[in-house]
Amino acid sequence: MFDKYCSMGYRNDIQGVRALGAILIMIFHIWVNKVSGGVDVFFVISGFLMSFILLRGYFKDNIINPFLFWGSIVKRIAPSAYVVLGVTLFVSYLISVPNSLYGSINEIVYSSLHLENLQLIRKSIDYLASDSTPSPVQQFWALSLQMQFYFLLPLTILPLAYVSKRVNSSMPLIYGVIIVVILSFIYSIIETNTNPTRSYFNPIARAWEFFLGTLTFILTSNIKKIKGKNLLGSLGIMLILGGSILIPSEAAFPGFIALIPVTGAILILLSGKNELGFINKIFSSRPLTFLGGISFAIYLWHWPILIFYKEYYGYDQVGIPQGTIIIITAILLACITNRGLEAHFNKIPSSKVITNFTIAILFLIPVLSSSFILTKQINTIITNTNNEVRNQIIPSAPISKKIYIESNIILPDRNAFLSAGWLGSYPPNSDCSQEEHGSNVKFCRLGKLNSKNKIILVGSSHAGQWLPALDLIGQKNNFEIINMTKDFCPLGPLVDSKPSCHEWNDNVIKEIKKINPYAVITNSTKTEYGRMEHIPKSFVETWRTLQHNGINIIGIRDNPRFEFNTLDCIYRNKHKPELCSLNRSEIFQEVNPAIHYKDLIDSIDMTDMLCTAEKCLTTFSGHFIYRDTNHLHLPYIKYLKNQLEYKLNTIMDKWSTH
Repeated sequence: MFDKYCSMGYRNDIQGVRALGAILIMIFHIWVNKVSGGVDVFFVISGFLMSFILLRGYFKDNIINPFLFWGSIVKRIAPSAYVVLGVTLFVSYLISVPNSLYGSINEIVYSSLHLENLQLIRKSIDYLASDSTPSPVQQFWALSLQMQFYFLLPLTILPLAYVSKRVNSSMPLIYGVIIVVILSFIYSIIETNTNPTRSYFNPIARAWEFFLGTLTFILTSNIKKIKGKNLLGSLGIMLILGGSILIPSEAAFPGFIALIPVTGAILILLSGKNELGFINKIFSSRPLTFLGGISFAIYLWHWPILIFYKEYYGYDQVGIPQGTIIIITAILLACITNRGLEAHFNKIPSSKVITNFTIAILFLIPVLSSSFILTKQINTIITNTNNEVRNQIIPSAPISKKIYIESNIILPDRNAFLSAGWLGSYPPNSDCSQEEHGSNVKFCRLGKLNSKNKIILVGSSHAGQWLPALDLIGQKNNFEIINMTKDFCPLGPLVDSKPSCHEWNDNVIKEIKKINPYAVITNSTKTEYGRMEHIPKSFVETWRTLQHNGINIIGIRDNPRFEFNTLDCIYRNKHKPELCSLNRSEIFQEVNPAIHYKDLIDSIDMTDMLCTAEKCLTTFSGHFIYRDTNHLHLPYIKYLKNQLEYKLNTIMDKWSTH
């Protein structure tokens, strides 16, 4: 009855399909920068082959111990995976931009524990986003997801196989897998529509692809003969290749669109039942079976090589010759890894469970220990450097100074690059600002404490970033500075602001009225990626509310937002940091738009210390201007203190004469 699940012989054509998947992935990662569907093909094949191994073991040898299966998996995967991670860790330390190093090491740890996909979900990383710097181990999301499937698979199909054996029918096994496929597919569609970035890495949203591979194996085992093999194989290859080319780059995976490569893989698997069709014979050719045999290692190696190439040379695009070299290098390293590691450890029988798990642990320990040691060193550097930065007395720029493109540029050392993005809150370890999802008003008092003259700094992080300078100004000019800020929430919620931002705005207006400060300082304009600065209607409405209550308002013109991490760009272009600039005309209007609301708000414009007449810069006078893509760096804020103080006093002097 169940011998049909044990009779499948070795299929060379499956190795060829694996090779196709690996080739597509490399080509699209290197040159096309969009999803190819190659990973989806891998997932179907994994479900097909692993289900065969488990069901054959159960129905032929009555093996129900999942640890035998798990042990054979980790023995095969661990050596290559951890060698790639170890090499990546070493090379990252040598050539990665310092600002990205901490994050890369963190992802290496998650990858070594097969949790990289969940970490990317937590960070909501867009896999192929052009405006982000991907880590050199980001490709491990797919292996992590596969390992999660391998853990789940025996716990799912072995109980179903047990029931089928008891009732002497394959129906419980078939229907059980179909239910899993349907539930996962429905979830995938919902998740892809609501959270497309997160769904890409979601194991539940991807499970249907693996279990369709399982279902394909079960069905092929129950079908004696399949007609039209050449047609099925041809349709399969057309779906895989055609889908990879024609599926638009903005298409969200793994919803409906993933059915194209998944169906293609299934058709090729079906067409290889018993005797091979024409397409299957092509996939069984020696070059493709050779590449298929090392496809796992090719996949692991190609990504860090690509990322390190871009990192070292500072290129976003890869030419045909360079990309070809990347592919050849990945294949060569995969050959070495396969013959030196995989071939050797694959000889160990699956029955030696403890030995197999021990092998995995022995490869894991050096990667984890090295990562933790490096992390500790980096944390020490970050802590010490940022303590120095916080306590550093920084000479402030003269009142009349304007930014310009420098001919002789002096940049901070590597430790400063490493630490700048991790400077944290001001004051250190404080809880002054409300986080993204909170709605109650958090505040702290700085400047001249208990002074009768109170100024409230209110708004998003773009308002809160001025707190270090305002603290010093308040101490000198007898003002108490009260900070009331919230992440991602300006004073005057935007159309797309979260409900917590609207609630926080209601609460903060009540607090402002209760305190009745001498003035409120906030942002007067809003900058966005790819859009000219503007003043949202909600800003003006909130200003009117405050003015109606007799509260003076000072608005600071918003600063530029860059589509790249400024620290990374400066580090890559140390000798020409002007390459990291933006055109002022693409960000700012010729005249500060807040001028049109001078009956409501007095505006401070600091853009002369952020931009020349033509360019908005990222470094000046030995300082980083920004600590990320859009937040000003603490030392530069202090550097601007005198100019900010002068502009504030000018406004307040005007008030006192009226």
